[in-house]
Amino acid sequence: MRTAVTQIVVLRCGDVHLGVPIDRVREIVLVPDIAPVPESGEVIRGIINLRGRILPVLDLGHRLGVSRAPRDRSGRIVVVEQDAQHLLGLLVDEASEVLRIPEGSVSPTPELAGIVLGAGVRNVARCDDRLILLVDLEVVLAFDGSRPARREASA
Repeated sequence: MRTAVTQIVVLRCGDVHLGVPIDRVREIVLVPDIAPVPESGEVIRGIINLRGRILPVLDLGHRLGVSRAPRDRSGRIVVVEQDAQHLLGLLVDEASEVLRIPEGSVSPTPELAGIVLGAGVRNVARCDDRLILLVDLEVVLAFDGSRPARREASA
């Protein structure tokens, strides 16, 4: 019997390692000039022109309440599929590697008094000596643009 394996792209926002499903990642690019968009909220950093396609750029660390990503060229933009027709850039500090995570290394996020810690985080993967928070892109990409992700625990 084979163990299910999930492939993720490992990202870093501040000191936090995050993982997004590889099948949702289109590409990873250096940070180009980001044009600010008035009244777009604090989480949307602006828009970029990626080979003729205009993409919104969301600050993933800020969205998850971790840390704001740099706007300069030291960061990376991870282009992900928001849905079948739309792409979106996630601004992060670093995109470091692709990992294969065995199912047995994945745990649900802990709960504290009925509140799920880190609503934008679906699970936690144990990889060697580090924990990688597996991002729930559905939650992270469905937001009002002004504050970090929060949700109540499901009954």
